[in-house]
Amino acid sequence: MKQFNLLLFVCVLCLSITKVHAQVYTSASGKTSFYSTARIENIEATSNQTNVVLNTATNEVLVKILISSFVFKNGLMQEHFNETYMESDTYPYAQFKGKINGSINYAVAGEYAVTVTGSLLIHGVTVERIISGTVKVAPGSITLSCNFIVPVSAHKIKIPKDKISNIAQDIKVTMYAVCTPYVKK
Repeated sequence: MKQFNLLLFVCVLCLSITKVHAQVYTSASGKTSFYSTARIENIEATSNQTNVVLNTATNEVLVKILISSFVFKNGLMQEHFNETYMESDTYPYAQFKGKINGSINYAVAGEYAVTVTGSLLIHGVTVERIISGTVKVAPGSITLSCNFIVPVSAHKIKIPKDKISNIAQDIKVTMYAVCTPYVKK
C-alpha cells in the first residue's frame, strides 16, 4: 500500500509540474485598441476579439486580430478604415509572432516587465519589432499587456493626400488579454 501511495504521489506531482511549467494558455477575447490624434477628430477603435496563444515552455507568443473586428464610434470612419486604409478584404488579419526575452517563473504569482522580440504583420507588411509589456502570473491565468507605437508608413498604409493632415503618422496601440490554460475539446 505504501508503494502504491508513493507511486500515486509521484504521478500527481509529475502531472502538476507539467501543468504549471509546460502549458499553453489562450484567449479569444483579448482587447486591442488604437488611438490617433487628429486635427479634426481623434481616431480610436477597439477590438474585443484578439486571439492570443502563449506557450509557457518556450515563451512563444502569437497574437492575431481580425481587422474588421475593430469598432469605431463613427460608422463612416469604420468603413473608411476597412476599405480605404487597411484594405481588410485583402489583408484581413494583423498578427504578432514572437518570443518573450528572459525567463519567467510561471509557477510563481507576480508581475514581470518583459520585452518580446518578434514580427508584426499589418497590411501585408512584416516588420521586426521589440515590444515592451507586462506578464502577470496568477493562479489559473496569465495576463499579457503592452502599449506600443505603429508607424503607418512602416506597413505601407496609404493615406490620401487630402487626409494626411487629419491622420497621425504614428498610431498608439494597446493590447490586453487574460489567458487561461488551453483545454483540448
